[in-house]
Amino acid sequence: MPEAINDAVLREAANWLVQLDGSSDAQLQARFHAWLSQSPAHAAAAARLQGQLGALYTLPAHAARNALRQAPRTPRPGRVKALALALALLPAAWFATNSYQQGYLFADLSTRSGHWLERELDDGSQLYLDGDSAVDVKFDGGERRVQLLRGEVLVEVAKDPRPLRVVTPHGSVRALGTRFTVERQDDATLVTMLESTTAIDSGGRTLQLTANQRIRLSPEGPGTVEPVQAQPLEHAWHAHQLLAVDQPLNEVLTRLARHYPGVLLADRAALLDLRVTVMLPLDDPRQALRLLQRTLPIEVSQYTPWITRVSLKSAAVGK
Repeated sequence: MPEAINDAVLREAANWLVQLDGSSDAQLQARFHAWLSQSPAHAAAAARLQGQLGALYTLPAHAARNALRQAPRTPRPGRVKALALALALLPAAWFATNSYQQGYLFADLSTRSGHWLERELDDGSQLYLDGDSAVDVKFDGGERRVQLLRGEVLVEVAKDPRPLRVVTPHGSVRALGTRFTVERQDDATLVTMLESTTAIDSGGRTLQLTANQRIRLSPEGPGTVEPVQAQPLEHAWHAHQLLAVDQPLNEVLTRLARHYPGVLLADRAALLDLRVTVMLPLDDPRQALRLLQRTLPIEVSQYTPWITRVSLKSAAVGK
C-alpha cells in the first residue's frame, strides 16, 4: 500500500491540480511551485494524484504539463463514423439510464445524478446519499432496515435497542452504533467501515468488519478484507471528492458515473488491470475525467453531448 499522506495535504494538492488543468497562468504556476517547495509532503501528494511519483517536483510546471500531454492521442472519428457509433450506443445508454431509474419512483429517499442528500431518520440515525442513489427505509418494533436500491450511502447509526441493517442483494450489514458506507456496484456490494464494528452476512457466512477495513460482497459471498484509511475517505465524502488509493479504475468510474452528466460508459474488460491513486472533484465530473485521462493510458470519446465512453488507449492494447 502507498505511504500514507495527510488527507488535508491531499485535498490541497487536488485543489491545485484542478486550478492548473488547462491553465497557462504563469502566476498561478509560480504559486503552485512555491507550495510544492514548502514541504516534501506537498510534492509527494501532487505527484501521487498525478500518478507519476516525483514528476511534478523535478520538472518545471510547463515541462510537467507537456510531458503529460506527449502520449499520442487517437484522432476523433469522422462525423459519419461518430454518428453511427453514437446510434449503436444509444440502446445501451437508454437501458443504463432506464435501469438506473428503476425503483426511484417508489423509493423512500433518492438523489439524481450530481446531487447529494442528507436525511435524519426517525431514530436519529443519519443517511447521506451519494449521487444517483436510492434507498427504502422500514422501521418496526424489532428492526431498523435500510434497503440500498442503487448507488452509495453513508450511515451514521444512532443508538437504539433495535439493530440496524443495510441490505443489498449481496448481503446485509448489521450495526448498533457505528459509521460505514455501502455501495452497490454492477455485480457486487462494497462495504467500508469508518468507525466501530459491524456484522456482515453474505453467502451463508457471517464475519465482523472493524474500522479502517473494506470488503466486497458478491453472489458467492464475502471477499478478502482490505485495509483502508477511514478518516481521509470520510473527509473526502463530505467534501464531495472521490478519494481512491490503489483502487481499480473501474470502481472509480462507477462512482464518477453517478455524477457525470449524461451516460458514462466504460470498456470494463480492457480497463480491468488499471488501478489508480487519485482525488477527484465530484462537483466537476468532466474535470475529474480529464484529470484521469491525463495520467492514465485511457481514451475518452464524446459521441453526443450525453454519451461518453472510456476505453484503453490504442497504443496500450498490445502491451
